[in-house]
Amino acid sequence: MTSPFPDQRPARVRVEWGLSGALQLLGPDGSSSLVVVVDVLSFSTAVTVACDQGVVVHPYPHRDRAGAEALAARLGAALAQPRGDGRLSLSPASLLRLRGGRLVLPSPNGATIAHGLAGTGATVAAGCLRNASAVARTATEHLAADARNDVVLVPAGERWPDGALRPCLEDLLGVGAIAAALRDDDLSSEARAATRLWLATPDPAATVRDATSGRELTAAGWSDDVTIATDLDATGTVARLVDHGEGPAFTTT
Repeated sequence: MTSPFPDQRPARVRVEWGLSGALQLLGPDGSSSLVVVVDVLSFSTAVTVACDQGVVVHPYPHRDRAGAEALAARLGAALAQPRGDGRLSLSPASLLRLRGGRLVLPSPNGATIAHGLAGTGATVAAGCLRNASAVARTATEHLAADARNDVVLVPAGERWPDGALRPCLEDLLGVGAIAAALRDDDLSSEARAATRLWLATPDPAATVRDATSGRELTAAGWSDDVTIATDLDATGTVARLVDHGEGPAFTTT
């Protein structure tokens, strides 16, 4: 079936914002696609930090708190709470002390996108600045495995108070950091523009700290989360979304 909207083909590495954008680029069959959800502040960073500790992370839509509570109870999993002192939450810093187990992690952007992609047949991975090079290697291997394979990079964005998508600088930089390590000939114009932004940013950490989302977290007392999120290539972990009958979950195994 031909899509009624442009989807950046024939480029093999494509970029679009949010869940609607990701589904548009996937088309009716996502089985040949690697989709990378990039939510630097903070879902993808939180997933990567938790999976580094051996945790299995279940993404869950932010607005269904009752559903998240029921899933956590059924699995015997911890449930992330709103950011607060000593509580497990979307704050990557709060997850550093975890060792194994399961975590249900709701968020309005990255988790909602990942959960929405679970039934598409695509391979879904969490990408951020902490694992940008590792994700790029995974993407390169995916493209090399079959000429029909493609990569969809999805900057998650943030939300305005009315719920509308707010494109954000840190996620576009995260996409650019991944795309910059891929073959330029494979990139769509959108992916190439993200690459150029990344290459033209001499101090990504300072840039993210001074961007709207970084300043918001810092002002709220969560500057450690920004520091963790901007630690470029701190890990080789690439968490992938799987479902073994317990609901979609990010894991490295």
